[in-house]
Amino acid sequence: MCPVNLDRYLKTEKQKMFSYDFLHEAGDYEAWDEVKFGEEFDGEQMFDIKAEDMIAYADGVSDPNPLFSDETYAKKSPCGELVPHPLFLVLIAFWCIGVKGKGNWIRTPGARNPGQRIELYDEFHVGEKIHIKQKAYDRYIKRGKYYLTYQVDFYNPHNTKKATWWVSLVLPKTKADILKFVKGERGLEA
Repeated sequence: MCPVNLDRYLKTEKQKMFSYDFLHEAGDYEAWDEVKFGEEFDGEQMFDIKAEDMIAYADGVSDPNPLFSDETYAKKSPCGELVPHPLFLVLIAFWCIGVKGKGNWIRTPGARNPGQRIELYDEFHVGEKIHIKQKAYDRYIKRGKYYLTYQVDFYNPHNTKKATWWVSLVLPKTKADILKFVKGERGLEA
């Protein structure tokens, strides 16, 4: 799943199972020109939140806030439990979207991140199983580059909406362009 030289950094069960080779199945990723609007679909899998996931994420983004990474401290705080880092939902989304399902374009090699918008409605808690629903939100060309935005909604098992993430990337236009990038060709603008 992970290049051998990175194994020492993998601390959680999910990190060890996650596929880090974004080039491997790139030919199967949705391309900018293929995305269909008007459909809402579920993620490929659910994310079972564990304390190790929250702690590893905070460690990975080098955030020293003990509410994110110290269970003992967090339990004694007014929060009474670990608090997820505000960007923790990005980890949840990548896991839930998976490799083969709709929305897998977020793994596209060569994609550039022009910005995100996140609205948090309710905190994520250890022990919750999170599922997502996603849909194409916007697609446009600006300065010769292809932009795509999806809306990803996060829910707990009671279907309480926890958050919404509008994820935008600048992508290659076609599947053929994705494969050119995988081969090392650059400069795939309009």
